[in-house]
Amino acid sequence: MIKILLVDDMRNFLDLEVSFLRRAESKVITAKDGAEALKLAKIERPDIILLDLEMPKMNGIECCRIIKSDSSLKKIPVVMVTSTDRRGEALKAGCDDFVRKPINESAFLEEVKKFVEIKVRKEERYDISIEVKYEYKDRAVSVYSKDLSYSGLSIITKDLIPLNTILSLALSLPQHPASNNGKTEPHRYKAKVMRTFKEETDDHMINGIGLEFVDATSKSLAALKTFIDHKAK
Repeated sequence: MIKILLVDDMRNFLDLEVSFLRRAESKVITAKDGAEALKLAKIERPDIILLDLEMPKMNGIECCRIIKSDSSLKKIPVVMVTSTDRRGEALKAGCDDFVRKPINESAFLEEVKKFVEIKVRKEERYDISIEVKYEYKDRAVSVYSKDLSYSGLSIITKDLIPLNTILSLALSLPQHPASNNGKTEPHRYKAKVMRTFKEETDDHMINGIGLEFVDATSKSLAALKTFIDHKAK
């Protein structure tokens, strides 16, 4: 998974950048100054660093200069993000690009895409865990979702399922999400495997797949939307 290091001492701007990446398939790491960014860069080895220029302790110019002089880090693209016009200094320090604040979501994502290949989902996915049953190789498998959206979901599974495989899914959704009466109703969907991923937990690696719905009744899609809207409140 692509790792992106965001560095800014202004919490509100850092949160804004994180929100821009909410639909991108990436691991987002944050730092509040250049010194912390250097430590995290050495530990995490990000694929790209977006670096604020003016920060306490160590500013972006100095941080970039150190990164580009370190043989183990110098190949990492560094994009300087700033509200000041110090482009010459930034480029002299070795940064790979320079963008001015304020920056919108579309421009921000396009800047990242210049240097790393990230996939941006059509819709935001929510951290909702729900039991998912699927059929694969004449077996019925029960797992849990890692996240959920109106158009797809990610699941954790031990099966190594090839890309573009079509799976039949069953989700038991509440009949009336707001009532909390415990009554559920099964809904069926067909979904295509769009990506595979591995994630490291505290003690082991987990395998997963990202799925996009390709067929479902209008009733099942409406039930899913109602469920997500209720959980996301």
